[in-house]
Amino acid sequence: MKRLGVLWLVVFISLAGFGITTIPFPFVAENLGASDFWKTFGGSGVFSLFQLIATPIWGRFSDAYGRKPILILSTGGTILAFAWLASASTLESLLVARAFGGIMSGNLAAAFAYATDVTDPQNRAKGLGIVASAFGIGFAVGPPLGGLLGTDGGIPSMHWPGIASAVLSAIAFLGTIFLLPESLPKELRKSIGKAKAQRAAGAGGEAGASGVSPIKAMLSNPVLIGLVMSSLFVAIAAGAMQSVFQFWGRDLFDYSLRDIGVHFMVFALLSAVGQAGLVGPLVKRFGEKRLSLMAIGGVAVGLLLFATAQNDAMVWAAICVFGLANGLFLPVITSLVSFEADARSRGAVMGMFNASSSAGRIVGPALSGPVYFKLGPAAPFVISAVLAIIGAILLSRVRAKSAAG
Repeated sequence: MKRLGVLWLVVFISLAGFGITTIPFPFVAENLGASDFWKTFGGSGVFSLFQLIATPIWGRFSDAYGRKPILILSTGGTILAFAWLASASTLESLLVARAFGGIMSGNLAAAFAYATDVTDPQNRAKGLGIVASAFGIGFAVGPPLGGLLGTDGGIPSMHWPGIASAVLSAIAFLGTIFLLPESLPKELRKSIGKAKAQRAAGAGGEAGASGVSPIKAMLSNPVLIGLVMSSLFVAIAAGAMQSVFQFWGRDLFDYSLRDIGVHFMVFALLSAVGQAGLVGPLVKRFGEKRLSLMAIGGVAVGLLLFATAQNDAMVWAAICVFGLANGLFLPVITSLVSFEADARSRGAVMGMFNASSSAGRIVGPALSGPVYFKLGPAAPFVISAVLAIIGAILLSRVRAKSAAG
């Protein structure tokens, strides 16, 4: 628990920095001449695209060299990414800075693999929920600050949000160096060079005698495929909602940057409550698979509430339902995936799984902008709800392992 606590603090500080820049980014891009597509895709979509590319790589490196060195390297790069974002004066520079930040944020695989290293199977979902709550709480702290810092003379700006985020990332960088011990024993680490030699010899790149690479292992495992696909559809739905909410709130309810920041804060806090406070006891009562299906149902209901909202009360109801459900889903689906992965390749498998979530956060923002501005405010939420339901159908057909075996 002590190591999980330190990891939680490091992840929390990093995500708070990201949350600060999230609120003003779409409006800054709009003022720099972004199209309907780039208004929503330029922030979270670009970030997630490069996170998708980097996450499996960071995961494999964490299997080879340990979790701590990867967390140190990527956290240091995040400082540079936010400083770049603060100084960007053109749309192109803004997008490139966001892409670099996405690459550095690919360390999610190492963070979640660290959590699985230090927890036993019976408490894995709870441990993953604790770490995942750092994302929720960090994202809760960031947006209100982004709302306060994100204007300069009444005009949306990335300058002070970027500076504040860089400072927070520097604190996380130092915390990783001095407070976070390594979690992966040397005897479990794989040599990348040895793995390449084994593949060249036809033995495969996995640890021991499996002879199968993580990609081949996943593609040959129908359970992993089902888990990844259901997670992908839910991530698309969540990504669409979170990328279009700023414009939706401004256009329908005249929300300011500060108002939007508060809504994101409550959403993130409720997600954290689900991740850290509820997932443990709920898993013991319902099991990982049943709880994940309940969470997807909540996601769909929340999205439909957004689509039909007519006043502030309905907006807050949608935020509450969607936030809790979204918070429960990630740790339980991650736990199900972890039970399907061998300990020696868990970092790589978790990296590929997190990459699927990143893919959803790419597709969601890519669709939400054009759909919102061409088909109307309700359209992104209705489409996202349908995708969440498809994810539930896919998950219901999967026979996954659990802590109970």
